[in-house]
Amino acid sequence: MNAFSKIVTAAILVAGASTAAFAQATDSELTTGSVRIIQPINLTKVNNLAFGTIVRPSSGSSVITMSTSSDTPTVDSGTAVILSTGTKTRASYTVTGEGGQAVAISVPPSFPMTAGANTLTVTLTPEATSDTLSGSLGSTGGFSGDGTLYVGGSFTVTNATVSADYSGTFSTTVNYN
Repeated sequence: MNAFSKIVTAAILVAGASTAAFAQATDSELTTGSVRIIQPINLTKVNNLAFGTIVRPSSGSSVITMSTSSDTPTVDSGTAVILSTGTKTRASYTVTGEGGQAVAISVPPSFPMTAGANTLTVTLTPEATSDTLSGSLGSTGGFSGDGTLYVGGSFTVTNATVSADYSGTFSTTVNYN
């Protein structure tokens, strides 16, 4: 092979090597974007939390409880009496949203019911702190069971509790997980 042929062959090899190196310096990938759109979650209050009319104990204290499973309050300890008069309901709500979606439920641990300067502290008990709405994607789902979320609570009444109409408010929140 003559000198000219050697130079041309060497130039072709160098050009081929640099082209291969350039091809490895860049790369690309096809990427997909995606999103799931769901309907808003909706919480609708059906009933307020109402304990009815309570006769305070003549001595000591009593714990009054409204469970999440019944609209009938109970005296868990002490000698207080629950009269048949007055509205008695656990707090209840309907929850609807995108079927099959997990939801978180939150209420504060307690809230004050007041009458002037007098306060009763109610400890709250939600039926659940999470659930999955019935149905599937593309349908409206509801809270499991009978479709209603319940919140109950309890408070202590003593023989020194001032006679009055006590009331207060608390916030119940549901959100998608």
